[in-house]
Amino acid sequence: MARVRSVHSSYVTTVLPPLLLASAGLGFVMSPSMNTGTAGVAPSDAGVASAVVNTGQQVGGSIGTSLLNTMAASAAAGYLASHLTPRLVIDGRPALALVQFAQVHSYTVAFWWAASLFLVGAVVAAAMFRRAR
Repeated sequence: MARVRSVHSSYVTTVLPPLLLASAGLGFVMSPSMNTGTAGVAPSDAGVASAVVNTGQQVGGSIGTSLLNTMAASAAAGYLASHLTPRLVIDGRPALALVQFAQVHSYTVAFWWAASLFLVGAVVAAAMFRRAR
């Protein structure tokens, strides 16, 4: 029996668990990163150090968002190009179902790239920890 593909999913089983995991991870990362970024700075330079950390987070977030958006758009375009057939064109446009599958594919690609980048960052951060003497 063939499995019917769908673009629909349950929020509680599909979206909520990774969302909770990501929010817990960000909670464990943000405070220590601010603390590390301003540790050992002279009190007179603490404001500048904090501003540099905040600016780095903003710039990194902007670059990361644009990079993941570019990857998602490329994945959607590639999916449409590889799955488009004459029978899936309606009035000169791709069928709605095909566009929906391309959109879900693009999200999946972007999320896997984001997870991979987080994993690489975790490995780099773990490698940079100083050993106790």
